Amino acid sequence: MRALALLLALPLLGARAQHGSLWTYSEGALDQVHWPREYPTCGGIRQSPIDLQRRKVQYNPSLKALKLTGYRIQVGEFPMINNGHTVQISLPPTMRMTASDGTEYIAQQMHFHWGGASSEISGSEHTIDGIRFVAEIHIVHYNSKYKSYDIAQHEPDGLAVLAALVKVEDYGENTYYSNFISHLNNIRYPGQSTVLSGLDIEDMLPENTHHYYTYRGSLTTPPCTENVHWFVLVHHVRLSSTQTWKLENSILDHQNKTLHSDYRRIQPLNGRVVETNFVNLPSQVSGCPTFCFHEDHQSLDLPVLTLLFIAYNLGSEFQFYVNKLNNELEYLRRLLGKTKVEKKLHRHQA
Repeated sequence: MRALALLLALPLLGARAQHGSLWTYSEGALDQVHWPREYPTCGGIRQSPIDLQRRKVQYNPSLKALKLTGYRIQVGEFPMINNGHTVQISLPPTMRMTASDGTEYIAQQMHFHWGGASSEISGSEHTIDGIRFVAEIHIVHYNSKYKSYDIAQHEPDGLAVLAALVKVEDYGENTYYSNFISHLNNIRYPGQSTVLSGLDIEDMLPENTHHYYTYRGSLTTPPCTENVHWFVLVHHVRLSSTQTWKLENSILDHQNKTLHSDYRRIQPLNGRVVETNFVNLPSQVSGCPTFCFHEDHQSLDLPVLTLLFIAYNLGSEFQFYVNKLNNELEYLRRLLGKTKVEKKLHRHQA
């Protein structure tokens, strides 16, 4: 375990040796405002994250759903480390993502961004129409045409990140995150590592992963390399407020302070085009940012959402019906989720 911790911490030691001090998000001489001084690419014109403005994105009918391979239950040990900036989990090369153009990417690691400096501060990196979500999950991949991540990270088409935004909903805890959250206390200090036994990344993502925003950008941390193909999922991960609080308050940074607000500020779009593989509806109904498609690609929720959208805009007297229909819609989503779990249990028992 000591050898594993040392191996995972080597990039931290290298960064300290090269730059004299570690970069931070908000404090010290190398906070994110000053990243470009030591990492010039952080001042580039294709930086991430960005604000995803739904009225300005472009629908591309040729974009197909991402093909995720090996994301289901994986047996074995998965190293998890507090690197002083976030929680990072190493992933096996059997996890792969294939984009619509056929490019295959190999998973390298997943990590998290959150807020928590106060109850009012959310911590996603990407925003939707200026709205910041509670947290954001990044699964970092590299192009399979290269032999390793170390090589790919320097190539113009080297990386891809699958991102999921997180919402707080207290219908109950998201049990797919229980194992991960229970291990956070084991990595309280930077450089500490632990091991997760078994991992099901598919269940840690939204139930629907078919629809996404996509654009060309960068890593959101130094060196901010501009070689990342971003895929930001439309649907959200749901955590309870208790789970979110534990994520926000369990680990310390390099200054031995609770690690809060580990997200980068929104970067200029600079003329870049954000594409989608879904037709966007500027809905003002919470809980569904666009058309709510399900796994069979049928627009099950579309008629209900259209009614909600019309009712919302007709006047406040319809608010009662908006709330009632939205509650019924949430019940259907939860019922579908329960059916999915029961099917998985049946498969495992068979």
